[in-house]
Amino acid sequence: MMPEEKEQLLALLDHERRWCRDAEAHDANSDAVHYDDDAAVAWDVTGALCQLFGWRRACVLFGQLDRHINGRRVAIGWPAGDAEMDAMGALQDFNDRVGMTFDMMRERIETMPVWHGNARRIRAASGDENVSTMQT
Repeated sequence: MMPEEKEQLLALLDHERRWCRDAEAHDANSDAVHYDDDAAVAWDVTGALCQLFGWRRACVLFGQLDRHINGRRVAIGWPAGDAEMDAMGALQDFNDRVGMTFDMMRERIETMPVWHGNARRIRAASGDENVSTMQT
């Protein structure tokens, strides 16, 4: 996740009234709508990613955010599952978990590491071979 993507996600989900559960988006009446519906006023985590970045980029971000929130999982079985859909489902489960609060969801996004560029360039500039390019 790029720093500006994290900022945009946090800005979209800046207040509890802009977050929803049990659907990718809700309208002002709390009815479920598609994430890109003009009537949408609140989104779950996956709906917010799709709304902001489009389906293709959201699919990449599903995996990154899922690994941060739920950790790495070992894929079992053959044929291999659809990693993007598995990650999206895991994020929806996280978002809709019993006891999940807006503050808990925000905290997990806020702690998401972001990519800050080329590791070699940073190491060369700092002279430190242990510099990480991922920061929260």
